[in-house]
Amino acid sequence: MDDDVVIGSTVASGSEYSPKHPPKLLHNIKGLIFDFDGTLFDNAALAFYLIAACPPDTLRIWKERLVRKSFTGCDYDSAEEYYRAFFAALGKACLRSPQKMRDWYFNRYMPRMVRVLQKHYQPRPGVQKLFLHFGGKAEAGRAGHVPRIAVYSDYPFLEERLEALGVIRSPGILLYGPESFGAQKPAARPFLRIAADLGARPEEVLVIGDRNDTDGLGAFNAGMRFFCLETGRKRYFRLDPYRRRPAEEPHGPSLVMYAGVWDDLVKALLEHKE
Repeated sequence: MDDDVVIGSTVASGSEYSPKHPPKLLHNIKGLIFDFDGTLFDNAALAFYLIAACPPDTLRIWKERLVRKSFTGCDYDSAEEYYRAFFAALGKACLRSPQKMRDWYFNRYMPRMVRVLQKHYQPRPGVQKLFLHFGGKAEAGRAGHVPRIAVYSDYPFLEERLEALGVIRSPGILLYGPESFGAQKPAARPFLRIAADLGARPEEVLVIGDRNDTDGLGAFNAGMRFFCLETGRKRYFRLDPYRRRPAEEPHGPSLVMYAGVWDDLVKALLEHKE
């Protein structure tokens, strides 16, 4: 990609490590991994809309989020092992059997999420253009000249949720969810597997997400570059583009990779030189 484009590469103030010329964001990038929720669309108030769609499920939705948070970074090597553990924990939290919670999750909760996205949300400007631009070229066999795109979410029904937003994807865009790996971000194995599927080495992959504690740390652990989408929300981790793990501080690591706004990122991706 165009090695003249640099977006928001920064190092946090107060750090002892502040290189004058950080590595360029898009240099030698052959694969792009996009997070879905909060990145390809602004997911503000999603929990509110999910609860409003079915108020009796308020407690279950809250418990599901708590259980999901407790599984952060877990890697069970297979989807069935992951879901067995996940629904056992969710069933215990909700005082229901794992099978009942599995049925609720896949037959009621996730379809409801799809309907909520269709009713209340839309993709960020330029998402469809990016998908057509890169996905079409990958389909045409030109993936060696442009990066290939993957989308990785910690929630299932990814294809249905993309369609609910009105995003049309070509087969050149790869989709991954927890059922693909049996793991949750920031476990490194899924990121490495996606890189292999994209035909790229980890250092040739740019991960784009809105959360440093999941997308960013996963990229960091896998040896990839990370672009943190600025949304005005709380930051969790700040990562070093030179791959040095900073010492822990009371509020977590202090170094950043890259950060910037969506419009600038889209412009840089679409204007790259082949």
